[in-house]
Amino acid sequence: MRWFPVRWSSPLAAMLVGCQLLTLTVPALGPRSAAAQTAPTPLRRGQEYYDQSRFDEAILLLKDLVDRSLLSGDDLVKAREVIARSYVKKGYPVQGREMFKAILRDRPDWRPDPIRVPPDEMGIFDAALNEYQAEVQRGVAQPKPDTLAAAPAAPISAPVAARVLGQPKELSGKKKSLASQWWVWVLGAGVVGGAAAALGGGGGDGGNPPPAARDDLPGFPGHP
Repeated sequence: MRWFPVRWSSPLAAMLVGCQLLTLTVPALGPRSAAAQTAPTPLRRGQEYYDQSRFDEAILLLKDLVDRSLLSGDDLVKAREVIARSYVKKGYPVQGREMFKAILRDRPDWRPDPIRVPPDEMGIFDAALNEYQAEVQRGVAQPKPDTLAAAPAAPISAPVAARVLGQPKELSGKKKSLASQWWVWVLGAGVVGGAAAALGGGGGDGGNPPPAARDDLPGFPGHP
């Protein structure tokens, strides 16, 4: 077979070389970019926790984002909705109702999707809507949406908190700190009490003089 020299300067040859290079580089970059696009966001991960009935983890993750004001707009509404629904599923209707009311204070026209939200959660939302409308009619000053002091915090186990937020599992350091503060207060009280006693006694000279001794006590003769 006779080979003919290829003129690389021709447009056809340059096009062929470019196509070959493109086919070699695109497969290498494609999976990496697809993996970056499918990486779950914290909001999506919180929704996945709810879907997997991991309600403690959903509450911890999303409430941390809400409390630190890291979400806004539709993302904030979505996070509060998942938190409220997780509270209901855990059996804490008060907390769920307050979180639903926080959504209504920002968006009074917001309503959950009755097809997607189960009846037990819709019932808590209806109660929150009635309370919110009653507050508006009474003209009650609305608190800041993220301030949910009226709702007690739902207990969440320490291992779950440590796994989601990286918090320590034990609080021995805090207990030691409180114990050391208690000893400081006890020692301080002892020093202050001792100083007060010393000032009050006055060493016996600066205070009131002792009563004069009486020689004519009954039953005893006087001085000769």
